[in-house]
Amino acid sequence: MFSSLSKTLLRRPLFSPTAFRLISTAASNPPSFAFSYLVNSCGLSPESALFVSNRVVFETSARPDAAINVLKSHGFSQSQISGIIRKWPRLILASPERTLLPKLKYLRSVGFSGSDLATMITCAPYVLRRSLEKHIIPNFGRLRDFLGGDKYAIVAIRRSPRILIQGFEATVDPIVKILRYNGVRESSIVWLVKCQSRTLMTSYNRLEEILEKTKGLGFDDPSMSKFAVAMLAVVGMSESTWERKLDAYGRWGWSRDDAMSAFVKSPWCLMLSEEKIMAVMGFFVKEMGFESSYIHGHPWLMSMSLEKRIRPRCLFFKHLSSHGLMKTKVGLSFLLTISEEDFLDKFVTPHLEEAPELLDIYREKKHMAMGTLVP
Repeated sequence: MFSSLSKTLLRRPLFSPTAFRLISTAASNPPSFAFSYLVNSCGLSPESALFVSNRVVFETSARPDAAINVLKSHGFSQSQISGIIRKWPRLILASPERTLLPKLKYLRSVGFSGSDLATMITCAPYVLRRSLEKHIIPNFGRLRDFLGGDKYAIVAIRRSPRILIQGFEATVDPIVKILRYNGVRESSIVWLVKCQSRTLMTSYNRLEEILEKTKGLGFDDPSMSKFAVAMLAVVGMSESTWERKLDAYGRWGWSRDDAMSAFVKSPWCLMLSEEKIMAVMGFFVKEMGFESSYIHGHPWLMSMSLEKRIRPRCLFFKHLSSHGLMKTKVGLSFLLTISEEDFLDKFVTPHLEEAPELLDIYREKKHMAMGTLVP
């Protein structure tokens, strides 16, 4: 046993190559000013500080202090600043007036909040390397015009900063052309770019294949809004994930054909987690007494929030029925799809005279379902 352990120790180096180099460097030469500054003032590890100090040289803290102070004044945390420096070492010597401030001020002016801006730049610091006038402003403008507003462009960039780094023509435009050519409706394309830009860009080389596979699943009309949702299911789920979702519905008596026909009616029903599928079906069938076949006929009900809508409304309606306050029959689909205002007008307000406590009961059931206290 001792012999085996000795051989293992002899084969395994005590230090990583980088750590050994750091120890050797520290033993033979005093650390550079830049190395010490990066460790002590920026919070970098010795390994990261060595990497950065091999790429930037400075002998005083004046320039790095100026760059770091600009980031701090715009809401960047110490850990975010450290992460940016690791990804883009030359940031620490960037000119506040020429490189940093104009771009940060512009991005704030179009609607990026402090936290959104800090998160986006931390993920993609190379945005700050691009020309403001020649690249950032025109590309943000193209995206804004396509999506219909600054706030929608910000949503897309938050999900994929690559749009702002590489530009609209290199990232969004090729995807839009393929989708349009295949007949996907314009509103769906806008929604996909706004909310799923990263997924689309990651899958760009397979986009034609994904479109064909989606059509083959029964979505033969790309101009329908649900086609875009079905595309995301095809992109985002592996074969094993599909099987697990089908199996989850199978536990409630659905055949594979049942699950796939429900998917064609409402693609969101197969994009839910297995936990949500089981929880929602369990509530409808076990607590409310519905047949699972009814849910198969109304699969869009599955995608609603169990805690915020399904449970409180169903339990409140059950309370009305048990106290003889419901004189007409109401379908589950209607009960759950009407707006909150219409729900209150139809099911709560008409009974307040004879049962003034109903509003409190509904609020209590809603807050209990959401796990919060009634204010």
